Amino acid sequence: MSIDLFREAVRAARDGRNREAHELLQELVMGQPRHEMGWLWLSKVSPDLAEQIHALEKVLSLNPGHEEALYRLPELKAERKQREQVDHAELLQEAVWAYRNGRHHQARQHLMQITRTDPTHIKAWLGLAQVAQAPAEKIVALEAVVSINPQHEKAAAALQKARADFDDPLALAQAYEAVNLTAKALAAYQQAAKSATNATDRHIASKHARALQSSQQQLKQEQKQKPERPLVFTSDNANLIRLGVGPLIIYMLLIFIHGGLNPLRVPWEAYLGIPIVAVGGLIIAGAANAPHHPYWQLLFGQQGIPNGGAGALLSFVGIVIVLIPILLVLTVSFNKLIFYYGSLAAGGN
Repeated sequence: MSIDLFREAVRAARDGRNREAHELLQELVMGQPRHEMGWLWLSKVSPDLAEQIHALEKVLSLNPGHEEALYRLPELKAERKQREQVDHAELLQEAVWAYRNGRHHQARQHLMQITRTDPTHIKAWLGLAQVAQAPAEKIVALEAVVSINPQHEKAAAALQKARADFDDPLALAQAYEAVNLTAKALAAYQQAAKSATNATDRHIASKHARALQSSQQQLKQEQKQKPERPLVFTSDNANLIRLGVGPLIIYMLLIFIHGGLNPLRVPWEAYLGIPIVAVGGLIIAGAANAPHHPYWQLLFGQQGIPNGGAGALLSFVGIVIVLIPILLVLTVSFNKLIFYYGSLAAGGN
């Protein structure tokens, strides 16, 4: 079933029906998460850059030596970084405009969007310190700036001043949580619960601390319940051999039966058919699955087979190559059987 689904997806991709191929490949890898070629083709037809990167990372997790994935993944990551830089520059400019027009809340949202995808964006943290609505938010932003650049004297001085006038651990914990600094938020909530001067603050801090701990434990439990299967290295050579070995097994069974299950009684001419059948099997497998093997790509280009007609023709050639030795063995065996029955009949008379 997965083979038919993969072939249908590859056929759709080659015909330019990328949307259909994308849907088929998504269905394939959901059911067969270790389908290396499915992930590879998904990286080619997906319209989403993040999904392309994820698909290639899955290919490399299954086959760390995959040449095409090793070549394409750094390029896609560089493209993603470039896009993020452009997006961040636009968001930063929009934040500046919003701040200048008095829309501080909108500016804050833009800046937080930047820090979620790039926690090291120092300009965004400086902007958050400037538009902070509360002292705790300013402290969190300035801490991030100093953590990124310990030599930033103005931020360090502003942070020292802000801390000197601040004494609200609960507000600080909530500010950490707002910018997704979960570990710091949990520690701050626990500290706030210990140092709380009234029951209300103690209850709020304890409640948030328990919620964060619960979410972290649930995440760890899910990771334990669904561990990834151990990675198995499979080279391109191994993939081709695994897919093309079927006809060879059939042929070897035939010649051993022909020799009475005694390899010494098999005619030497029959052994000559082994490499011929092996080559034919590899051609059939390659035409059906378009492997990204270096030698295969040398013959047929990066896409494996240029179009469906060429793939069908190559499959036909492979079938002919496989059938010739098999038919010869069957013919010889049939003639021997006829001769044997003829001898029995003659002996009986």
